[in-house]
Amino acid sequence: MVFGVMARAVEYNENDAVRIHHLIKVHSFARIIGKADGFDENNQKITELAAILHDIGMHNAEKKYNSTEGKYQEIEGEPLAREILKDAHVPGWIIDRVCYIVGHHHTLSAINGIDFRAVIEADTLVNILDKKITDKERIMKIRDLIFKTKKGTQLLNQMYLNDKYTG
Repeated sequence: MVFGVMARAVEYNENDAVRIHHLIKVHSFARIIGKADGFDENNQKITELAAILHDIGMHNAEKKYNSTEGKYQEIEGEPLAREILKDAHVPGWIIDRVCYIVGHHHTLSAINGIDFRAVIEADTLVNILDKKITDKERIMKIRDLIFKTKKGTQLLNQMYLNDKYTG
């Protein structure tokens, strides 16, 4: 199921290496967080599916609104994620949960579960590097605001809160 959705997301993003790399990296970190923090099978599946599809609305947002702003990704991502998940024969209750995460992934106040939290943490781990955020104080503020899982926090500290990264 997860592999099929990943393949479909890569196919959807064909000719966009940046988006493909992003979704694979976010999925990898989300998977690590879930496995390390002992998510049950359903939360792990939801986490991984939402991580793969979290930015699936970006291309439609660019076309429709001439913007990749988060609110437009949320609007455009949910119906596309739903379609991909239905085509993959994912159970309806999992589709609903994944689509909630995809449709709110730029709204921190909407985080309402460990699955959603892991996706946001994984996305943030990738975005810190992609956006070249190197200010130690800023990274610590991001950690304190967003990171709650044991493994996500550990990854952030190991990757970004060291003199080699922040200089």
